[in-house]
Amino acid sequence: MRILKYILLLVLLIILAFSVYLSTQDGTFSVSKSKLINLNKSTLFQYVNDYQNWESFYYLNDKTRKVNYPKNTLGVGGSFDWIGTNGNGSVKTIFIKENDSIAQKVSRNNNLWDAYITFKDTVGGTKVTWNTSGKLNFMEKFESLFSGGFENKLSNDFENNLVALEKVLSKEISTYSIDLEGIVEVSLQKYLKREGQSSISGFYTVLQEVMPLLYSFVHENKIKTNRQKFVVFDNYDVTNDKVDFAIATTLNEIIYTTPESEFTVDSIQSHRALKIVLKGDYSHSKEAWDKGFDYLKKNNLEQNYNGAFREVYVKNRTDVKQPSQWITEIYMPVIQKANAINQEVSPSATPTE
Repeated sequence: MRILKYILLLVLLIILAFSVYLSTQDGTFSVSKSKLINLNKSTLFQYVNDYQNWESFYYLNDKTRKVNYPKNTLGVGGSFDWIGTNGNGSVKTIFIKENDSIAQKVSRNNNLWDAYITFKDTVGGTKVTWNTSGKLNFMEKFESLFSGGFENKLSNDFENNLVALEKVLSKEISTYSIDLEGIVEVSLQKYLKREGQSSISGFYTVLQEVMPLLYSFVHENKIKTNRQKFVVFDNYDVTNDKVDFAIATTLNEIIYTTPESEFTVDSIQSHRALKIVLKGDYSHSKEAWDKGFDYLKKNNLEQNYNGAFREVYVKNRTDVKQPSQWITEIYMPVIQKANAINQEVSPSATPTE
């Protein structure tokens, strides 16, 4: 009996000593993992910048997580959180540099870490680097002793995440189609708009940030629209890397806005336009527009600058997460030159607005 007491006392002393040892350990860690991905950095940045896309590559080995997405998952202030058998946590964006880096605060079981992801052009594509640093709490120090070290485990997780990111995004980006549907008649229509401005390279990131503002304004004021969103391009300045645009939706009723409102009413006059349909990620938009300009040149057509140069987002990220399933209709206003040749593509489509 006395021997048993000594053994129990010894065990308690060992546990106590072990606990003191763990408590006195600094627990500071820093992990960095990089991968070369054969995609342009703008495409990678835009995908990673939206947390709704993270379920396709982030900690795929943890099937117990239940993820919650708040209203804002994009850009500064965007976040998501989760609960699971391996603990609770959240990620929030605190700073971004367009097409360059994303800085975050990560919470794991109420322990805060710093993290950032960078995107750098390099030979063969984009070098994506995932970094995080912080301090481990007592339980995390304890767990790390039985998992090959916490930094090693986190490094493996980051590597798996980057491999999954490359796999899913390469497939999504490479799956696309561009169809020239011919010359269509665009009818007179009134629309509600909110003007914006951005760099050309950052346009689609800004678009994803301002589009919810239009959704909210329409919903809060119970405005009747055709529910479809589009952009009217007012100025496209390649030299100064600037685009002026208006995010808009077609109105099904007459409305009036106050002079100080950031939302105003405008109209598209009747005109003819070349219709192009892009199915896939927005990174292929330039190719779609270029095919349209080539079509105008081959068919002796001129651009009609009194018409509306538009992208209509028939199906976007609010409808489906996979970029390969997005549908964008492009309308290029045209005027037929004298002695125009016959159209190569028959006018087989009408606008959906």
